[in-house]
Amino acid sequence: MSLFSILLFIIILLVLVFVHEFGHFFTAKLAKMRVDEFALGFPPKIFSKTIGETKYSINIIPFGGFVSIFGENFADNEVGERDKRAFNNRPYLHQLIVLLAGIFMNFLLALVIFIFLFYGNVDASKSDPAFASRVIGGRVMIIDSSKGSPAFMAGLLPGAVIEQIKSGNEVAKLDSETDVITFIQKNIDKPISISFTNIYNQKITTVISGVYGIVPDKKALGISVDVIGKVKVGFFEAVKIGSVKTYDITVETLAGLKSLIISVAHRQNVIDSLAGPIGIAKIVGATSMYGYQAVLNLVAVLSINLAILNLLPIPALDGGRAIVVLFESIFKKKVPYKILSIVNTVSFLLLILLLVAVSIKDVYR
Repeated sequence: MSLFSILLFIIILLVLVFVHEFGHFFTAKLAKMRVDEFALGFPPKIFSKTIGETKYSINIIPFGGFVSIFGENFADNEVGERDKRAFNNRPYLHQLIVLLAGIFMNFLLALVIFIFLFYGNVDASKSDPAFASRVIGGRVMIIDSSKGSPAFMAGLLPGAVIEQIKSGNEVAKLDSETDVITFIQKNIDKPISISFTNIYNQKITTVISGVYGIVPDKKALGISVDVIGKVKVGFFEAVKIGSVKTYDITVETLAGLKSLIISVAHRQNVIDSLAGPIGIAKIVGATSMYGYQAVLNLVAVLSINLAILNLLPIPALDGGRAIVVLFESIFKKKVPYKILSIVNTVSFLLLILLLVAVSIKDVYR
């Protein structure tokens, strides 16, 4: 894993954390709560500055962040009971909004990214029924490349545009993906020369041959292609597409979470299906090969995952704390702070242990 991958991962993580914590910070200020500290990362501190009543900190451990609201922590309770600006003395609705604002901001970040990616002159397939009649121009583009295949090893990665394909003196037509597929299948037993422009706008010519093992019972180069042109997408259409994309990924993530919970209930090993900071950093590094749009798409997906994770009814997370506030608002009775403190500490330690276990597995992989 390269230094670039690690730095990019840290930057992405800090963006996700900042957006999440800013949701808590902004709504707490609106609700007239006293915000003692807004921190990125965990101590020890690198830098801090107090502006007004709030300390703004940057800490050395980048895996997280926090907003310290007076009266929210159990240690503040005795003083908090006498202070109208304490978190636990504000209206229950205000408490819920503050707790869920970070989750909302992560969903909003994903939506904004998708709107950005789909707004303006964007790439679209001529075979896409939603855009086919509006697509202008068209280039044969690689949309998938099997890892370890001859094409992958030669640098034919998603986003590369094929300029010419030939075998011997025969040159393929590039009018449709069918032309390319037919030509490759016809000449799969011969060396095939492919000239292409990669995502860094570098023009490359390579010669590769088909191999067995990529698809069943026949040779293949390991690429999928499509004819991609440009389509103009207006702002409101981009909002619609971005909203659908955000919804779809949310549904897919929830489905994955459901499968994970079922696996745990059946006492199956789920560690292998999880990724910790090391695993995610590796994914970030691999994604960066495909350009900034792929990285932004990954950021949006990670932001949705972070939102759903925090929505879980686990005491140490926003969702668990929101359930406590709902309970207190319905039954008009405070949950004993000693019990909350113990449950919160235990659940937090269990999450840390899970993170350590997954990280060890990432290193092993």
